[in-house]
Amino acid sequence: MLNKTQLVEFRQRLQEEQTELQSRMKTLNRRLARNESYNEANDLGDSAWQALTKEEILSEHNRLTERLQEIDEALRRIAAGTFGISVVSGKPIPVERLQAYPTATTLVDEQPIT
Repeated sequence: MLNKTQLVEFRQRLQEEQTELQSRMKTLNRRLARNESYNEANDLGDSAWQALTKEEILSEHNRLTERLQEIDEALRRIAAGTFGISVVSGKPIPVERLQAYPTATTLVDEQPIT
């Protein structure tokens, strides 16, 4: 079981990452808005570049959104007193796993094989 000091450290770490990702998300949203406002491509190459750029931005946006959701869930679990407890077995997640992956919700051997 995690002690109060460890929980405070994990909360701080997660909040710092959350702030950083939110900043990156704002930057991506500005880039996407610029990309969409530039709709007068001069030639086929410009159109292809614009489409590729938009796809890259959207891909990164989706990745950041997923990570922010994981962080939000971890922060909710800290507040609820369930952080560090497997959602599958109810067993404590090792501190070493949480240090490596603070949004972990299961033990390593409980993860689905993909």
